[in-house]
Amino acid sequence: MISKNIKKFILLFGLISVCAYGQDKEAVYLDDTKPINDRVEDALKRMTTEEKVAILHAQSKFSSAGVPRLGIPELWMSDGPHGVRAESLWDEWSQARWTNDSCTAFPALTCLAASWNKDMSLLYGKSIGEEARYRNKNVLLGPGVNIYRSPLNGRNFEYFGEDPFLTSTMVVPYIKGVQSNGVAACVKHFALNNQETDRFTVNVNVDDRALYEIYLPAFKAGRSARWRMVHYGSLQ
Repeated sequence: MISKNIKKFILLFGLISVCAYGQDKEAVYLDDTKPINDRVEDALKRMTTEEKVAILHAQSKFSSAGVPRLGIPELWMSDGPHGVRAESLWDEWSQARWTNDSCTAFPALTCLAASWNKDMSLLYGKSIGEEARYRNKNVLLGPGVNIYRSPLNGRNFEYFGEDPFLTSTMVVPYIKGVQSNGVAACVKHFALNNQETDRFTVNVNVDDRALYEIYLPAFKAGRSARWRMVHYGSLQ
């Protein structure tokens, strides 16, 4: 039985658009007219165990390995959600101090949510997606959809606010905008990670009603929008 997680990672690695010169042109995984599940299964059969394991973990702070012999590219990520993060060193959080990694600093998501404007959210996501694509990023680590619950949360500015309906409404066009550029959006942070106090050790106790009516709706909305990326085509 093939792991569902491996399948998802294969999807993110761009099997929907990979072009491998010198490879078997009859390979199902290279044929973008075939169903995506068939392409994934075909690619998995051609990969060694070592190659499968390698793509499931990081090779640097913001990248995962590809499979060069099959034409599967590396996966490069960058922090969002208000702009494309400056380049970091390969294996450290310190800035690489490049001179060609500048980007636009967009208004905080709390400001975007305050506009109540879905068209603006779409344009916002599209603009960030364009910059991510220009910087050769495959995945933007954003948007943030956690719900405000504490004024002491240092990440509140990264989220759409305290209303689950508004957040769910605004996050979908943002994601569609990012992914219209062939850049995947990664909704963050973890569900119920709504405070910075004791962030590494806090135990969140929440009843089912609060969980499903307040804290999860935006993640659910973002998930349905995110996986539509397979219809947009290229990740190259």
